[in-house]
Amino acid sequence: MKKRQTIELTSDEAIILQQIEEAGEEDVRGLVYSLRMTHQQVVAILERLKHKGLIRIHARYGDWWVRVSVHGKHTLAMLWPEILKTC
Repeated sequence: MKKRQTIELTSDEAIILQQIEEAGEEDVRGLVYSLRMTHQQVVAILERLKHKGLIRIHARYGDWWVRVSVHGKHTLAMLWPEILKTC
């Protein structure tokens, strides 16, 4: 039986993860604009989320496009069970 590892998220990581999930897919520029963070802040948070296996990043059209991974969806469901009903 697999034991699930608890993932700790900062509030900024959780907000960005939720934002990406609600949009389905998001680009870095959109996240910078909607969250009013610097490009550097958003990229650093996305790199941490990718390292934790919660997102997938694809380079397209000269920008990073981000989606929540299956593991990220499970993590979001544990944080906010109601998110499953809205997505």
